[in-house]
Amino acid sequence: MVVGRVLNHIPEYPAKLYKSALFRHILITGTTGSGKSYTASRIAERVCRDLRVPVLVVDWHGEYSKVLSEYTLIEPRELPLQLLTGEPGELSVMSSIFELTPPQEYILEKVIGQKGPSKIKSVESLLDLVEALPEESSWFRESKLSLHRKLSLISRGGYSDLFKVYNAQDEALSGIVEGRREPLVVDVSVISDLSVKRLYASLLVKRLVDYSTRRLKPLLVVLEEAQNYLSRQAPVKPICEMLREIRKFQVGLVILAQSISQLVEDALANTNTKIIHSVKSKQDLDAVEKTIYMDYSFITLVPYLDVGEAVYTTISLKKPILIKVE
Repeated sequence: MVVGRVLNHIPEYPAKLYKSALFRHILITGTTGSGKSYTASRIAERVCRDLRVPVLVVDWHGEYSKVLSEYTLIEPRELPLQLLTGEPGELSVMSSIFELTPPQEYILEKVIGQKGPSKIKSVESLLDLVEALPEESSWFRESKLSLHRKLSLISRGGYSDLFKVYNAQDEALSGIVEGRREPLVVDVSVISDLSVKRLYASLLVKRLVDYSTRRLKPLLVVLEEAQNYLSRQAPVKPICEMLREIRKFQVGLVILAQSISQLVEDALANTNTKIIHSVKSKQDLDAVEKTIYMDYSFITLVPYLDVGEAVYTTISLKKPILIKVE
């Protein structure tokens, strides 16, 4: 699959991305306006069309409908997500985003364990069960009230429509993965609250990746504003773990971020293809230099790259090259 053309080489020749590299993850970085989203859109379209691999784009700002020529657009309320499944580690997404303390996690697990996920039909019923839980001590009461307050955010502002606490979802997910020939764009920009947006987007990725890995279906997921999942300060643990674990199932992540110095180490170490657009921050330039071995002339060139130009490295190349994404 062609990503663009190689610059500073006579004759010019195409820069290629091979199918095997998709599932070893891709990192795209650069300042605002440098061409990150355009690059991701070209990859998404060509992966669907040329390689016949389904692509999910989690559109953080509602911009992919402007840069993709063919796509299917879904708003979150058209695809309400399962909040609880009862699987081990299922609560780690909620715990990461709402910063639950160990006592709060214990209380939530206790409520779910007593009733079972299939008996909890809505966010409101989950909140009622938390509130009705007998208070064993003063610390239990304080933790219960704090947990209730954090979770109640999901039930306000019409956000409960985004989630079903227990819901058989494989049929809906199969429509995303099976036989799709254009990228599926889920526009999470319509969710105004940042925590709810992070929760919905993280659960969407987890549900779809779990579905694909269980059924050995190839998939590429494009994550805009990746600091919302993979920041050093507040990472969503299941998304971080995907970088290490899902490549053997032919599921790949495309991670986009303005500042790679803010991302967890796994985001740099476990992405074997990197596309570096113009980067001006010294911290980010230092991170690029530590992540990719390149000539000094390339490092000094990175802040001055034109829109769409990038330093490109992938597993099929012996050293980085300069490309123009087309």
